[in-house]
Amino acid sequence: MAMSLSGAVLSGITTSFHSGGAKFNGVSTVNVGRKTNLLVVAHRKKSLIYAVQNDDNIVDDINKTTKEATDFVTEKTKEALKDGEKAKDYVVEKTVEAKDTAVEEAQKASEFVTEKAKEAAEFVEAKAGEAKDAIKS
Repeated sequence: MAMSLSGAVLSGITTSFHSGGAKFNGVSTVNVGRKTNLLVVAHRKKSLIYAVQNDDNIVDDINKTTKEATDFVTEKTKEALKDGEKAKDYVVEKTVEAKDTAVEEAQKASEFVTEKAKEAAEFVEAKAGEAKDAIKS
């Protein structure tokens, strides 16, 4: 699609592609003579990103934007890893507390069972003594 406007040739190219999991509905470039003056990217949610080209190469602008996006993702990933470390430390702390509590409760249960076993042994011994005395009499 090409048309003439005041002696300058304007050409537009529209395409659809996937990039990094996000589907772009279209990319349009407008060329005036030999310079690219405007890049418009329409996202899935119909928002628009404009990159105005002056004297620099449009590829440099895209590379700069890509680096900024990469830096942002890297920063957020580092924050997520720090949060993950905090969560891991919390889980480890609570696990240690639960283990300590379980050990204390097991010790109490062991002491209780030992005490009851002694009482039962004394009771059986006393009853055995009574039974011996009853047999002799």
